[in-house]
Amino acid sequence: MATKNKKKKKKKNKQKFSKLQFAVLIRTVLPMLVMGVAIIVAGTMSAAASLQQEVYRSLGAAGSAVASSLDEMYPGDYQLIKGDGIAYLIKGRKELTGDFSFIDRIAKDSGMEVSLIYGDGRFVTTLKDENGDRYIGSGVHPNIVREMSEKQKTLNYRSEIGRGQIFYVAYVPLYNSDGSQVGMIGTAVSEAMVRSEVTAAARPIWIITILGMLVASFISIRYTNRIISAIRSMHKFLSRMVMGRLNNEMDESVLKRRDEIGATGESIVRMQNAVRVLVECDPLTTLYNRRSGDAKLKALLRKAAQTGAPFCVALGDIDFFKKVNDTYGHDAGDAVLKFVSAAMKDLVNGRGFAVRWGGEEFFLVFEEMGLIEVAAAIENFLEAIRASVVHHGGQSIRFTMSVGLVEGDPTRDAQEMTKEADEKLYYAKEHGRDQLVVTPGEEQPSYRDLLKQEQESDRNETLITFSDEFLDSENLMQLLSENALKEMEEQDGKDRKDGDENG
Repeated sequence: MATKNKKKKKKKNKQKFSKLQFAVLIRTVLPMLVMGVAIIVAGTMSAAASLQQEVYRSLGAAGSAVASSLDEMYPGDYQLIKGDGIAYLIKGRKELTGDFSFIDRIAKDSGMEVSLIYGDGRFVTTLKDENGDRYIGSGVHPNIVREMSEKQKTLNYRSEIGRGQIFYVAYVPLYNSDGSQVGMIGTAVSEAMVRSEVTAAARPIWIITILGMLVASFISIRYTNRIISAIRSMHKFLSRMVMGRLNNEMDESVLKRRDEIGATGESIVRMQNAVRVLVECDPLTTLYNRRSGDAKLKALLRKAAQTGAPFCVALGDIDFFKKVNDTYGHDAGDAVLKFVSAAMKDLVNGRGFAVRWGGEEFFLVFEEMGLIEVAAAIENFLEAIRASVVHHGGQSIRFTMSVGLVEGDPTRDAQEMTKEADEKLYYAKEHGRDQLVVTPGEEQPSYRDLLKQEQESDRNETLITFSDEFLDSENLMQLLSENALKEMEEQDGKDRKDGDENG
């Protein structure tokens, strides 16, 4: 009976998995299809816009080339001569009216239509109507003529020329030698031709997009099981968060994904960090709050008891903070708190942590640092605070701080050390403020000078050690030299004795 129930349960889970798999496929393939259509549309529109800009650039360049060529071939100014009811366009000594050979050759080579416009009329053009007659004498829209007269630069238009024929047109100004603008060179290409080029340019985008959609769909189907596994990992992660476990880690396989699921996993991790910040940190200053600071101090005590590493704790308070609030307002007080918090983060950066203990009180913990070193660092900090100015609402706010410092002892209770630091802080407040108190009832030394003396002492001890080693080596060399000299003298005496005997 039990085996039968297990089989039913297994079958039920399998069916549930299949439904989830189907749901994931629907939610991945369908967006891909929509995205594919969007890519095709956007790609086509982008290709059309890019090609249109390129068409206008080409038309403008062609118009400028035609104008320059006319200047080179026929030096002189443009003139309009009227007689017997007929108008003739002359350039220099060349009559341009009726001579289409030059612009026809350009139109044949480039596929563009070219018109030479004097004033507002076409005198030479390759544009023809349905009967094959050129649009000689046809006018240009007055708005175009007016805009060219005002701007005197290349103008781009999408215009209807003739009956229902849409063209992309660029108008390039023509000038006489006196600098007067007398006409335009119009270059045009039909919209139908541009559309065919857009279609040709967009076709690879359609093909690549469709192939990409097919490949993406295949990959999505193939790796649906991995997607489901990632979703389940994220679900477990969130479940542990709900249970209050804010230090659990996301499955590495989820974070390694380079897709929406991986991004979601990273977002969930960031959300956990944000929740942990909300739980552990003060919202105004972003320092640790008192609850998390107390927990971190207890953890440090356990670590120090095992390693024997030195540490110190300090309790600081902004002097006359109520006066700041009363004088400048609570917003200004918040600005001061934020300024002090940022400074404290720099103070303990890489060597401890800072806690907003309450109101304008701050708790500092320095790890692996001795009392003199910490006291010197706090003296520098208080001097920097003393010289600082917080600007808020047009006001310049100056303030000072008082600090009570205690050398850490892992055998003592955290609450006991905190109480001692508070008592020293209270002493500092009662005896002038704006100071560091390490030993109440005594004149506080300059810990910066003590630290400097300590460092010089360590340096001198090192020098003495090196000097002793040098003297020992010198004595050794002297001893070796004396022994060598003695042996040489004995050998010399022996040689003389042998020589006398042989003589």
